Amino acid sequence: MTSAPVSTDATAARVSWIGPILRALPAAVVGLIITFTANHSPALGLTMLSVFGIATAVVAGASSVWLGPADELRSLHRGLAIIAGVAGALAAVVLLVMGAGLAMLLLLVGGYAVVAGAFELVWGIRHRGRSVFARDALVIGGATLALAVVLALVGDPVSAVGFFGAYAVMLAIFLLIAGFSLKWSSPVKESTDA
Repeated sequence: MTSAPVSTDATAARVSWIGPILRALPAAVVGLIITFTANHSPALGLTMLSVFGIATAVVAGASSVWLGPADELRSLHRGLAIIAGVAGALAAVVLLVMGAGLAMLLLLVGGYAVVAGAFELVWGIRHRGRSVFARDALVIGGATLALAVVLALVGDPVSAVGFFGAYAVMLAIFLLIAGFSLKWSSPVKESTDA
């Protein structure tokens, strides 16, 4: 007698848990640095965007290589690696060439939030019912777009950097919860009824 096969969605969830955990690490570091730094200047904001973007690109890119070709999260991590890498590199170039200014901080962090948020939201919509991470992607995409809206209403660097730091902390916490939920989720057995 054989046991009922484990669904591929549940199996993928058991393997994919490390991806969200890795994505949480750069967000946690950046969020904590911003939280415990008194001077919320545009230079700090651009530096933290650069660190966040480049580190996220590295961990998301590495996890997309580590995930199997059939894993649904692979496309999400590849896309986010490209978006975050471009945002981080642009922030570093702007900081080194042009110096730090509020307008560039708002443009780069807001631009990242619009592109990354829309990408993750669309990914979540397209993978609803096919991926256990789709619901989490919808929440993260919506929260990232909300960051863009908030930054559009901000007029000072202290608030802009503070909101970016708060977003990073919330993103890290949410990704850690999502990753460990994927790890500890029990496999769902397929029905054998005809």
